[in-house]
Amino acid sequence: MAARRITIVLSTFGVCLILAAAASAAPPVGAPAANAKKTSAPQAKAQSPKSATTAQQAGASKPATSPISRTVARPAPITPEPRHVPLLIRKLGDRSYATREAATRALVQIGVPGKDELINALKDPDAEIRYRAKLVLSEVLQLDWRNRLEAFVADTKGEREHQLPGWDRYRKMVGDNITARRLFADMQRQEPGLLEASEVSAKFAGDAVASRCQQIQDARRMPGRSTDRQIPLGAIATLLFVSSDEGVPITTQTAASLTNFCYEPDFGKSIAGGDPTPIKKILGDWISRGFGKDSTAMHQTMMLALKFNIPEGIVPALGILKDGGANPHMRQYAILVVGRFGGPEHIAQLEPLLSDAAVCIQQQITANKGFAIETQIRDVALAVMVHLAKQKLPDFGFTRAQGNATVLYNTASLGFATPEDRDAALSKWRAWREQQALVPKR
Repeated sequence: MAARRITIVLSTFGVCLILAAAASAAPPVGAPAANAKKTSAPQAKAQSPKSATTAQQAGASKPATSPISRTVARPAPITPEPRHVPLLIRKLGDRSYATREAATRALVQIGVPGKDELINALKDPDAEIRYRAKLVLSEVLQLDWRNRLEAFVADTKGEREHQLPGWDRYRKMVGDNITARRLFADMQRQEPGLLEASEVSAKFAGDAVASRCQQIQDARRMPGRSTDRQIPLGAIATLLFVSSDEGVPITTQTAASLTNFCYEPDFGKSIAGGDPTPIKKILGDWISRGFGKDSTAMHQTMMLALKFNIPEGIVPALGILKDGGANPHMRQYAILVVGRFGGPEHIAQLEPLLSDAAVCIQQQITANKGFAIETQIRDVALAVMVHLAKQKLPDFGFTRAQGNATVLYNTASLGFATPEDRDAALSKWRAWREQQALVPKR
C-alpha cells in the first residue's frame, strides 16, 4: 500500500515537472543528466519496451538527497493543455518510469485535442513512445466515443451533431425519429468498430464484415459459449447496414452468414412486433444491393424478403431472371417473388419466359385413371403474369391453382396435364395481350 502511494505521488509530481518544463523551456527539477541511464519501475517489466532494464537497475538504491534538494519547493500544479502535447509525447520515452507514467496520464487528460499528434507518434522511432501513444490513443478515442454516444442518446430531438460514425448515411436511409435513434444507439454499443470501418474505405469495411461474421460463427461453435449463440439485434443491424453499401465487397459465404443471422429469434421479433420500420429499412436496403451475378446470394436474399415481406426482394428476383444462369428451382421462386411484390409494369420482363420449358416439378395424380402433371417455368411465368394483369387464373386454364401466403402460389398447382392444355392457355394469353394493345390509352 505504501509503495502504491509513493508511485502516485511521483506520478503527480512528474506531471507538474513536465508541464513546468513546457512552460519555461527549462529542464525539470531533478531531471537526469543527458548521459544517465533510463530507469524503469519493476511493475512495468512485462508491459513496456523500456522495462528491459536489469533487476539490479530496477532495485538500485536511491542516491542520497542533499539538504539543498530537500528544501526545493515543488512546482504548483499545472493543468495539462493541448499546447503541452508535443513535449508530453517526447516524455513518453523518458529515462524515468515515473516521468513516462506522468506524461501518459497527462495526455489522457488532454484527450481528443492531442489525437493527431498521437497518431503521428505511432510511427516514432522510439518503441516506448509508439507503445504508450497507442495506449493513450485507444483510451482517448474510447472515452470520446462514449461521451458522444451518451450525448446522442440524451439528445432525443436531434438538435445537435455528435459526429458518430455511420450516422449521416443511417439518417438518410432510416430516418432520425426516436425509434431510429434508439436502434442506432444500440448498433453503436454493439459494433462501434464496424461503424468506424464503414467510414474508412469500402474494401476495409468488407474485410471487417467478413471477419466479424467469422468471429460470430466461431464463437457459436465453441462448447460452453451459449451466451454467444444469441446474436444481439444491434450486431445484426450493423452488419446489414455496413454491407448494404453496394461498394462494399461481399462474398457468397459472408452473404450466407448474414442471411442466417436474420433468422435469429430476436431479429424476427423485432420485425414482427413494435415499430419494425428502422430494421426493415436496413434489411430492405441490404436485400436490394447488387450481388453481381452471384445467383446463390440473390436467391437467399429474395427468400428472406418473402419471409419478412420486404418488397425490395423484387431486385434480386429480377437479377436472377435477367442473368438466366440460375437453375429452375431458383427461377421459379424469382418469378413468384416478382408476382408478390411487382405490378403490371413487370409483365414485359416475364414474357420472354413463356418459351422456357425447364421443368420445376412433376406429380402423379392417381384419380381419374391416373395422369401426370408437370409444372414448367413458363407455366409459373404465365400464372404470375395473369395475376399481375389482375385477371382470373381459371380463365387461362389454371383450374387447380392454390394460393400461398408466402410464395403467392404453390408451384405444383400451376402445371398442366397435357401439352395441349398448356398451348391453349398460352394462346389465350397472347390473344388477351393483343386485345389490350388495341385498346387506346387514356
